[in-house]
Amino acid sequence: MSLDFIRTHVRETTVTTQAFSPAKINLYLRIIGKRPDGYHELETVMLPLDFGDTMTFESRAVGIELTCDDRRLPTDGRNLVVRAAQLLGHAGVKISLQKRTPLAAGLGGGSSNAATTLLTLGMSESPAHLHALAAQLGSDINFFLAGGAALCRGRGEIVEPIACNLSAAILLVNPGFGISTKWAYESWAKTESRLTVTRPAVSLLTRALADDDLAGVCQSLYNSLEAPSVGKFPVLELLKQAMFAGGAAGAMMSGSGATVFGLFADAAAAERCAVEIRGQFGPSMWTQVTEFLRTAR
Repeated sequence: MSLDFIRTHVRETTVTTQAFSPAKINLYLRIIGKRPDGYHELETVMLPLDFGDTMTFESRAVGIELTCDDRRLPTDGRNLVVRAAQLLGHAGVKISLQKRTPLAAGLGGGSSNAATTLLTLGMSESPAHLHALAAQLGSDINFFLAGGAALCRGRGEIVEPIACNLSAAILLVNPGFGISTKWAYESWAKTESRLTVTRPAVSLLTRALADDDLAGVCQSLYNSLEAPSVGKFPVLELLKQAMFAGGAAGAMMSGSGATVFGLFADAAAAERCAVEIRGQFGPSMWTQVTEFLRTAR
C-alpha cells in the first residue's frame, strides 16, 4: 500500500497527518438486479480522479471528533468518516475535512473520505482486514481502498484492478443539486422494463481504457441510472448536449448523479467548455477540469 497521499508530521506528543481523498467517476454502471439482502448487484467501472478533498488527522488523548468546512455535512455518527474510525477502534483523533467534492453528486466523496480514514488510521492493519471493514460501511469504499481504475462487482465491494492509460481531460459539471441514491435505484426499478438503451459489453470499455482509445471509451459509456434521472431532471441532458457542442468526445452522468462528466482530447478544450456552460446555464453551475489519477494509493 503506497503512502503517496499521506503526509505525517510529529510535533512533541501530537501526530498530524494530511491525506488526499480523491473523487471518482463511473464510466460504466450496469444494475443487474436486486439482491436478497436489499442491495443491488452491480457491474461498474470506476476511475479515481486527480481532484478531491483534503483530510487532516490529529492525534488526541480520547474521543473521535470530525469537523468540516461545509456545514451541510453531518459530523456525527451519521458520517462514514466517524463510523470508519469507530470500526477501527481508534481511541482518540480529531479529523478535519476540507470539502471540495459536491455533496450527493455521484462522485463518491463520502466513500472516499471513509476509505482515506481507514487507510490513514489503519496503517498497521492488513489490507484484507481494511477491506472487510470497508464492506461493512458502504459499496464504493473498497474501490477507493484499492486505488487505481477498477471493474467492481457484487454491490461494489468485489474489486478487480484494470489497466488504464486514459489521457483525456475530464470536465465535471454539477447543476447545484444532489440526487438521492435511494431514489435513483428505486426509479430504475420502476422504469427498467421500459428502458431501450443498448448496453455495450464492459470488455469493450476495459480494452479501450488500456489502449488510451478515447473514441472506444466514449462508445462504451453506460449508466443504468441515467435515464430515470434525466427523466426527472432534464437539465442533465442539456448539460450533456452542451458538452458535446463544446467538443466533448463523450458525456454521461456519473453514478447516481447529479454530476455530469465530459471526456475531452485536451484540458484546454475542457476549460473552454466549462466557461461556455457557466455562461449558458449561470454561475451556479459548479465545474471542475481534472484527469484520471494515475498514482495509486
